[in-house]
Amino acid sequence: MNLVTAEAPRMKTIREYIEARTLPLEDLKGALQLAMRLEFSTIPPYLCAQWSVKRDPDRAEGVVHEIVSQEMSHFALAGNLLTAIGGRPSIGRADFVPAYPLYELPGGIPQELPVDLKPLRKAQLAVFMQIETPEFPPIGFLEEQAPATIGAFYDTIIASFQTLNPEIDPAAHAVELPSRHRIGTVADAIETINRIKSEGEGTQDSPDQPSGEERGSFAHYYLFKELWLQKRLVKVGGRWSFSGAHIDLPDVYDFRPSPAEPNPSAEFNRTFSQLLCDLETCWTSGAPPNVAAMFQLQILGRDLIKRGFRPEFRWDDGTS
Repeated sequence: MNLVTAEAPRMKTIREYIEARTLPLEDLKGALQLAMRLEFSTIPPYLCAQWSVKRDPDRAEGVVHEIVSQEMSHFALAGNLLTAIGGRPSIGRADFVPAYPLYELPGGIPQELPVDLKPLRKAQLAVFMQIETPEFPPIGFLEEQAPATIGAFYDTIIASFQTLNPEIDPAAHAVELPSRHRIGTVADAIETINRIKSEGEGTQDSPDQPSGEERGSFAHYYLFKELWLQKRLVKVGGRWSFSGAHIDLPDVYDFRPSPAEPNPSAEFNRTFSQLLCDLETCWTSGAPPNVAAMFQLQILGRDLIKRGFRPEFRWDDGTS
């Protein structure tokens, strides 16, 4: 396993970044590294929920799969933004991996409901809605006493790109994503951040009224809320309403934490850790993503859950 052994610099909190209003270049790089941690922290809980689905009458697994795919894309885009301004993502290390349950998201965003690795049930959907709650009414990051929110954090990153106008390297190593062009200008960077905001945790719409004209434009919060309310979001009198067809939630596999000895999640953890190391090389040397390892992780995770064990998503450097 190719490990990054250099000590990572102290990670500032989201509030510290927001209060700075605009960031010098090195802090902008730190903010994008934090954005990678923030986006990544949602992926294991969403994957465990997706993998727990057994019988699925109304395709709930497909909804969660779509959201997971977008979160993976946001994670990769944050890394691409970082390399575009001369930074180097650092993800192949133990301190990048969240320790669940999370009582605050990376960067210090408190969570009333702990974020944990659980099956796809209504209680877990409530946790997912909490993570993805829109900022409404919209909160500007220049306001006094503004709460430390994910949307305000991304607004600070946007403002920093606008103020610094940093040199962009269009040839920087990046993860190639379908339908996403390379970041070649500051305008591309800002468009990318706005895309991350609108699809995920930074949207500024009302929790009851998305701004999108089409279903395909809904942010994650509304997709989770449909499942939680078990009602489709439909247009009624020109406005969106959670009053459409009933949604049956899926039957799911129950699972419990993996025991320490013998640890059924050991191979999963080794594959997961190596995958992070492999992903880091996409940004450091231009290596392609290890797609085979991603599929292997999914196979191992689903198998664990079917056997009643939780995939732990813990760092394993291969020495144990």
